[in-house]
Amino acid sequence: MEDITMRKIFQYIMLAVVTIVMASCTSDIEETTATTGKNNVQLVVGEFPAFGDSQTRTIGTPDEGKTSWAEGDKLLLVIHNTSYGKQYATFTYNGKSWELTSGELVYREGDPAYIPHVYYAPNYKWEAGKLVLKEGKVAGTDEYIEGNAKITGNGETITVSFAEATRKYSRLRIATLPNEQITVDTEYFTPAGSSDMEQKGNYTLTSDENGNAYLYGTFENNSEVTVKYRGATLKTHQFSKETEKAKSYALDATVISANSAEEIKSAIEQKVADGKTTIRLNLAPNAGTDEFMAIREAIKGAAPNDEGTIELTIIGVETIPEEAFYKMSQLKSVKMPNVKEIKKYAFKECQYLTVVEAPSLNKLYSGAFNKCNLLSKLTFGPINYADARYWPIFEDITPNIDLILSDYQKEMIETDDDLYTANNDIDYALSDKHVSRNFLGHEFKSITCIYKFE
Repeated sequence: MEDITMRKIFQYIMLAVVTIVMASCTSDIEETTATTGKNNVQLVVGEFPAFGDSQTRTIGTPDEGKTSWAEGDKLLLVIHNTSYGKQYATFTYNGKSWELTSGELVYREGDPAYIPHVYYAPNYKWEAGKLVLKEGKVAGTDEYIEGNAKITGNGETITVSFAEATRKYSRLRIATLPNEQITVDTEYFTPAGSSDMEQKGNYTLTSDENGNAYLYGTFENNSEVTVKYRGATLKTHQFSKETEKAKSYALDATVISANSAEEIKSAIEQKVADGKTTIRLNLAPNAGTDEFMAIREAIKGAAPNDEGTIELTIIGVETIPEEAFYKMSQLKSVKMPNVKEIKKYAFKECQYLTVVEAPSLNKLYSGAFNKCNLLSKLTFGPINYADARYWPIFEDITPNIDLILSDYQKEMIETDDDLYTANNDIDYALSDKHVSRNFLGHEFKSITCIYKFE
């Protein structure tokens, strides 16, 4: 009987030198030698094939992303030979060397074996000879890189190299709040590892300690991406051309999250000093006069002569205090996704304010938008109470305003003392007031409540 010698590839991978030339920097190669009870294996480990693009350093905390192998990283290999066909294995890095943790690699001596594929794809695993998504993982939320591998050292070593690896996709780095969950809506996006373009996609991502979250894939020309946090739109971007393979893009969805009025003031002043006109704030639900005074002083102090330049988003807070933004000519738009109540004269004489969005708003008070001469769009939640006893809410403003009301808005009943309350038995939509474009005693250019009248 023919004497057949079997060989198994066990715990070791030797990584070839990988030289990464990064934009504005070149990383040195580290060499480590690990000794085991079976073999002396020299590991020559180069930098992880990181995205080397200066754009990744343009927003917030400098971040090149992953740049080196880390404990727990996995490589997915296929080995092929005539006697045993294709076999599939997973190697895991333990911080010093690579161990075979799944599958088995076997071949006959004299029967040449080769490795057609080796992947670094954290979202995937081998299943019945195919790469499939792990449970709970979503394509496009991590890398999908294919390297090269060959058997060396009398069949006892596998040499893996990502030196020639080319990403067939781009990376979008989203700079936002650290260690927070965001949602990302995409249009015409092909996730890394997939060949199917999504016309519309939705991703839930958690940022790291530096405030970075990532999407991996290809955006088409005119593709759109929208980043949201706690219901607030932080950033919407439309790509003017298809994203390039192996290139990193950065999207600014940063948010100021401060614990005191002084911190708020300092952070806003720095933003404005840096030439930023988009300011996003994350405040406590009960933030009050002190915090809004800090916002007001910071913007007016840093840009005293600006007119209609600042786009402000305020997340978390539920009440806008009296005169919070009084005479702030700097404001162009204010978005407040969590605000339920706007107090007296809150936006009085904001003469260059054009857009206010408060989709959760329930209560309005006297003179809230008095003399906001350039207002063109208002978005409210289901208003159930309005107090105009001290001054009409929309006094001395243009009628050229598009008002968007909640689909659940009820008809408002005016009492003798200029108080308005909701009649929960009658819908505002298609009512006489709706058709005549009247709300809380003011006539608008158009009013949308399920249906639009103009």
